[in-house]
Amino acid sequence: MGRSTSDTWLGPTRHLCALPSVASAAMPFICGSDEHGAAITIRAKKEGISPQEIIDKYHALNKQTFEQLGISFDHYDRTSAPLHHETAQAFSLKLIEKGGELEERLSEQYFDEEYQQFLADRYIMGECPNCANPEAYGDQCEKCGATLSPMELKNPKSMLSGATPVLRETSHWYFRLDKHGDWLREWIKTGVLDGHQHHDPATWKKHVVGQCLSWLDDGEGLQPRSITRDLDWGIPVPMPGAEGKVLYVWFDAPIGYISSTKQWAADNGKNWEDYWKGDNVELIHFIGKDNIVFHCIVFPAMLKAHGDYALPVNVPANQFLNFEGRKFSKSKGWGIEQHEYLEEFANFPNKEDALRWALIRNLPENKDADFKWDEFVDFYDKDLADKLGNFINRVIVLTNNYFDGNVPMPFIGNRRIADF
Repeated sequence: MGRSTSDTWLGPTRHLCALPSVASAAMPFICGSDEHGAAITIRAKKEGISPQEIIDKYHALNKQTFEQLGISFDHYDRTSAPLHHETAQAFSLKLIEKGGELEERLSEQYFDEEYQQFLADRYIMGECPNCANPEAYGDQCEKCGATLSPMELKNPKSMLSGATPVLRETSHWYFRLDKHGDWLREWIKTGVLDGHQHHDPATWKKHVVGQCLSWLDDGEGLQPRSITRDLDWGIPVPMPGAEGKVLYVWFDAPIGYISSTKQWAADNGKNWEDYWKGDNVELIHFIGKDNIVFHCIVFPAMLKAHGDYALPVNVPANQFLNFEGRKFSKSKGWGIEQHEYLEEFANFPNKEDALRWALIRNLPENKDADFKWDEFVDFYDKDLADKLGNFINRVIVLTNNYFDGNVPMPFIGNRRIADF
């Protein structure tokens, strides 16, 4: 099960998947559109339409593109669905009821005086304190990959007005991630959870474990994270006195894994809890390395804080797939959108297989890989057309020449397989 972004992009690192499995039950393949990100509202402002029109447009485009590429899901959902809103709000209320997991705090947040609104992290751009990239966002630098906060940026600018934002006081609810560092460290390093062997840590990729431990052990360790934002687009915060606030997208998006399973189960006469709760459940997240921390630290902490839910037994994250030597960037328009690929190669009868093979051939499992058009052509011409095509042609010729065009029954020793 997983989610795709509001746009469908070429690189496999943009498609987040997780598969909850039950030993005696079918394993649903679930995906969906994450529709509450700041990038959506930014694009809506640029195009002069509402965020709802944006997500409706790209959700339909996502589904159509996946179908055209031959990628099928048991259920393709979206985080704007009413069931997801209900699930995310209930999840946050459960954390409040348990006590000690969420707390309200006053903090300073950047405010755009021209637009008269608080700025989400992605609405702020400035110089990265780590690599001096002048176009780092308030939550992450796409050049060096560092996770940031808006306060760390040098010379911050609002992406709405271009002006320098000012700091204003506001109140938000924070998830006490700092309370979860000790058990997370043991779970990631040894696979032990609550005194029992939960998974084999030797099966986790080294770069996944390394990135997690760097978060857990560097500096001051884990810190509380705000789960709310002062925005008009998103899931309304269900707490009293939270008018005008929505759940932060990092908090609501992974809960979409749960709400999507709920909808699939309802449509197919299943009990969704069989896929999320119990000792026989296995949860696996297939993601890109820019989401390792959220799927190995933040979301597991949310699940354990809530109680009852299974934690992932593995997160086999891939490294980055770059494009012509640079990182994919939707905001900068650097990359290939899959629907555009399908349009541009509309007259190429094998375009789906050509793309699949190029991505498989160059999969960034343990190190960054680079998608290049010249190599894409070589992969198709040399691997598929020449090697595979020549192999198939030889088999057909030999079958026609020596077996009258009929595939012979294979033998094991002197016995036909059909005899076993």
